[in-house]
Amino acid sequence: MNISKGKRNISIVLVSFVVAMCLFVPYIRFTFYDQTLEVFGINNTQMGLLGSIYGAIAIPGYFISGLLASRIQPKLLLAISCFGCGIVTLWYAFIPSYTAQIIIYILFAIFSLMTVWSPYLVLVRNLGDEDQQGRLFGIQASVRNVFSAVLGFLFVWIFSLFASSVGGYRGMLYIAVGMYAVFGLLCLIIFPKIDLGAAKSKENADKSERPSLAAAFKLPGVWLMGLFIFSCYNSIITMTNYLGTYTTFLGVSTGVSSTLAIIRNYILTIGAGALSGVIIDKSKSKSRTFAIMLVILVTLNILTLVTRNWLIFNIVLTMILSLCGMMIHSTYFSMYDECGIPLKYTAVASGIVCCIAYIPDAYVSIIIGNWLDADAASGFTKTFIWMAVWAAIAIALVLIILVRAKKRKKEENKTDNAPEVV
Repeated sequence: MNISKGKRNISIVLVSFVVAMCLFVPYIRFTFYDQTLEVFGINNTQMGLLGSIYGAIAIPGYFISGLLASRIQPKLLLAISCFGCGIVTLWYAFIPSYTAQIIIYILFAIFSLMTVWSPYLVLVRNLGDEDQQGRLFGIQASVRNVFSAVLGFLFVWIFSLFASSVGGYRGMLYIAVGMYAVFGLLCLIIFPKIDLGAAKSKENADKSERPSLAAAFKLPGVWLMGLFIFSCYNSIITMTNYLGTYTTFLGVSTGVSSTLAIIRNYILTIGAGALSGVIIDKSKSKSRTFAIMLVILVTLNILTLVTRNWLIFNIVLTMILSLCGMMIHSTYFSMYDECGIPLKYTAVASGIVCCIAYIPDAYVSIIIGNWLDADAASGFTKTFIWMAVWAAIAIALVLIILVRAKKRKKEENKTDNAPEVV
């Protein structure tokens, strides 16, 4: 599409801010984990149930989001997301009952995912040509993480200005409501209009050539990739959500714990994606590289578990653990080729892969929450074992992918070297 360089740059920055903002408040409970328990008067299990409800709604949300984005302008959907999240956050700021919180997280799943995910991808995809896609997605990921980190530190500062935890929490949420309103208006003003009609016409013209969802289901690589990411995500989402409250368990103050969580979940991510991307691109085999990173992840989980009494060393280990996890998280979608998924199947395969991969959102938080409520010490022991086991399962899956990729390459070489029949 024809768009000036200036408007493209402003749009990529704004969409990064919008996506970061829409995801930040629904996950604020993990950045301010202990404060959330105190303010809302809930326990770990109840917090986990909220996460499970959010995740359960999110799983089919990937399909629904794509359907919406094919019919409604991305700028309108993203504006609706901002205004919707703002209204829900305002309700959340009144510190409602637990039943109301369940409804709030259902609404968060709708406005922070269903009306965000595909519209955001469609918008970014249309901001440049094919040879600009890597740069565009790379830039927006970095900008999004920088904004999330700044936002996190801003909220920690706002929280500290109030004498009570309730006042601090409400202060953060009120600021978030104002930001949602501003971003919603900017979406309508700044984002370009996407020609969805032309896209539909083009799709209808070659409908017979388009790969079907049923055909994608039959590709073994789709299931292998989905299960591989599913295993990785079981480990990564656990460390993202619970290493913050783990440092509180070690004896660190809640304020310092929240700061460390922001560093782990947002600042380290900025460098992790770039570092992992360089390593993956330079490696001869993505599968082998992921296997090595996962072995390191397993080792770090075990080391963190057995050095719990060494406070500073243990906290440093959690940082390295997060860096390694984020490196894997940032690049595991680069496995399409090695999984044998043809380029033309990328769109339909992605929906299947994401639905498999992100199932842990529906149950991880309630499992870990139950463990921590029963007994914090043994709960965290089980948590680190959980992360190590899932990383080990991911190693097994990625080795299967590696063997299949080698076999497929040999078969392709045989075909290429076969004598031409005259």
